[in-house]
Amino acid sequence: MNDKVLDFLNKYHMASCEIDVKESLKRFEKEIERGLSGSGPISEYSIPMIATYLNPNINPSLGSKVIVIDAGGTNLRVGLASFDGVWQLSDVKEYKMPGIEREYSNDEFFDYIAKHAIPCLDKAKNIGFCFSYRVEMDKTLDGKLLSWAKEIKASEVVGKYVGKELLKAISKYSSAKREVFVLNDTTAVLLGGMTLDPNKEFSKYIGAIYGTGFNCCYMEDTKNIKKINNLDSGLMIINTETGNFNGFDRGVFDEELTMSSSIIDEALTEKMSSGRYLATLIYKSLVKAIDDGLVSKNTKVPCEKDFDLPKVSVYLAGINKDLDSCFENEADKEFFKAICLELINRASKIVATTISAFAIKSSVNKIGIIIEGSTFYKLPTFKEHFEKYLSLILKENSIEYKLFDGRDKILLGAAMAAMSK
Repeated sequence: MNDKVLDFLNKYHMASCEIDVKESLKRFEKEIERGLSGSGPISEYSIPMIATYLNPNINPSLGSKVIVIDAGGTNLRVGLASFDGVWQLSDVKEYKMPGIEREYSNDEFFDYIAKHAIPCLDKAKNIGFCFSYRVEMDKTLDGKLLSWAKEIKASEVVGKYVGKELLKAISKYSSAKREVFVLNDTTAVLLGGMTLDPNKEFSKYIGAIYGTGFNCCYMEDTKNIKKINNLDSGLMIINTETGNFNGFDRGVFDEELTMSSSIIDEALTEKMSSGRYLATLIYKSLVKAIDDGLVSKNTKVPCEKDFDLPKVSVYLAGINKDLDSCFENEADKEFFKAICLELINRASKIVATTISAFAIKSSVNKIGIIIEGSTFYKLPTFKEHFEKYLSLILKENSIEYKLFDGRDKILLGAAMAAMSK
C-alpha cells in the first residue's frame, strides 16, 4: 500500500494495525462472561448474549413437513420445508414486508402475513418464523418485540409476542392446532448451515451475517449461562448481538460517524465494519485527505447520501468506473482506491477477531463457521483478508475450522427450529 495512505490513516487511527487482536480478544472474553452471567444492568452490557432457548441438536423425523416464514428487512417469504433424508423447500413465495410504506396496526401487520400463508396452511401445521428484529425470547420459543429497525412502521407490535400474534391471525383462516417457533436470522443461518454438514464433522458451529449489519451466534453449554436458572443440560444457541461490542479501539472517523448517529452508544462494532457504515468511513477519509492536501482540492466528492458501498464495490472491482470522473489524475484515483482497500482490510480484521472470540469461547479444537451476507461475498478483497486473519488467530489458539456458505439457508434454519420439539 502507498506509504502516504498508510501514514494518513495512521494519523487518524484508522489503519488496520490499530486493531490490537490480543487486547480485543481479552475484552471480548470479559464482555461475553458479563452477558452470560447477567450481573449488573443489561443496559451496561455491550453484547447482551441473548438466549434463544434453541438446542441445536435437532433430529427431524423422516416425512416431516413445516411452514416456513422469513420476515426480513425488505421482503417477506413464505413456503414449505420437508425432510425425507434431504431437505427440500417448495411453494416459496416472496412479498413486500408490511409496514415499509405506511403505518400498520398490530392486527393489520399479522393479518398480512397470515393471508400470505393461506396456501400452505392445509399442507403443514407447525411454523418456523424467522423474525429479523430485536426480540426477547422465552422458553416457549416465542419472542417479544423490543424495537423495530429497517424503517418498519408498526408501532403497536412493539411489546407483543410475535408468535402468539401470528397464531391468532392464522386462526381466522384455519382451525388446525399449531405451534410457532420464533428465531432471528443469524440463528437461522446457523441452523440452516448445519445441513451442509450431514456427517456432523463438527460438534459446534458459529453462525454469522456480514452484510448491511453484522451479528454472530454460537453454541454455548447451558451450565455457563448463569443468568438463567434451571436450564436442561446440553447446548443452547446464543444470539450475541455482537455488533454492539464496544471493545475495539476506534479512530477519529469512527467517532465522527458515531456522534452523528441517532443513537450514539449502540452498534459500535457494526459502525466500524459493516456494509451500512463502511462507505461513510471511506467518504470521511476522502474528505479529510482533500483537506490535508493529499488529494486534489478539485476532486468532485459525491454527496454523502449517494456514496454507498455497492457503488464503491463495483468501482474497486473494475465493473463500473463512474467514480473516475471525480478525480483529476491517476495519482488521486490510486490514493482513493488505497484508502478503500485499507479500510476494507481493517473491517475484515474486526470481523475475523469477533468470530474468533466466539470460536475460542466454544472450547473446541475444531469448529464450523457458517457465514451469510452479500457484503462478505461481494466486497472486493474482504473475504481474502478475513480468511487470512481468521486463520492466524485460530491457529494461535490451536483451533481448526471450516467455512460454510450460509447464503439461502435462512428458510431451512426456520424449518429446523420448527422441528425442535
